[in-house]
Amino acid sequence: MFLAIASTGRTATSFIAEALNMVTGIAALHEGHLGNDSGPDILPLVNLDNFQCFKSPAHVASVVATKRSEGVIDGARRALGATLLVDVAYYNSVLLKEMLSQMPASHGAIIIRDCESFVRSATWFSGTDPMPVGWPDPAKELDPREKFIGLGRLRPIDNDDAAAWPGWGAVERNIWLWKTTNSLLCEAWEQHPSRVHHIDFDDFTRNPAGILVPLLTTIGFPLDKALVGQLEGALVAARLRQNERLGGYQVGSSDSWAPHQRRLLAEADEAIKSRVEKLRGRRAG
Repeated sequence: MFLAIASTGRTATSFIAEALNMVTGIAALHEGHLGNDSGPDILPLVNLDNFQCFKSPAHVASVVATKRSEGVIDGARRALGATLLVDVAYYNSVLLKEMLSQMPASHGAIIIRDCESFVRSATWFSGTDPMPVGWPDPAKELDPREKFIGLGRLRPIDNDDAAAWPGWGAVERNIWLWKTTNSLLCEAWEQHPSRVHHIDFDDFTRNPAGILVPLLTTIGFPLDKALVGQLEGALVAARLRQNERLGGYQVGSSDSWAPHQRRLLAEADEAIKSRVEKLRGRRAG
């Protein structure tokens, strides 16, 4: 069994991977490796393929066929002695639709956080970002890790947004990143409605076990009472080591943003919220 979890990042993904990995029968990876950034690598590296996959459907198909195929996934799952393999990763946003097509028994979960809080969490103007999922201020000096992760980060290719990109700051770029990434997640949901499972980030933060236990049941890995208790304990333990945003946000709330930034925020919010509500309605029907 395989579950791919995808989001924009800054949605407690490392926390989820760490907690699920403590549950008997589950091996949970964060971007292909155990222990978050500490390794070891379990699945082939695809981080640098992220932007290339965004640009080319043919590249997506090739990467999935060679690096995220059913054989690769099953080999990793068996090597770890698990019934369920989970990979929680940002790059799954561009791979998810193709992985579900190539692996008909697999499932995906998408976590959607509101745009404003994502931008505030992901935007850095100074200092070293320990979880660099968003675009930094263009003038910010980057360390080697930030530069490496930035190589695969999504950016516009050949449309009006690409023309505007050089003049955008970090806030505008991260609004675009939020909208684009969540559009990819919605496309996977639209194409595979019975195998893509939506997680509202606010619901998850209020009650993580109340979200994860039903999700595992839905994909065919129900937890008995003992395993539910194990997961609840794992969530408490993982929470103590969660990557929190130290020192607060470097971006104020949206009421302090420039008018054009608030306009971009409103347009992005409406585009994604309308798709999510439509898809929720289709699932409910």
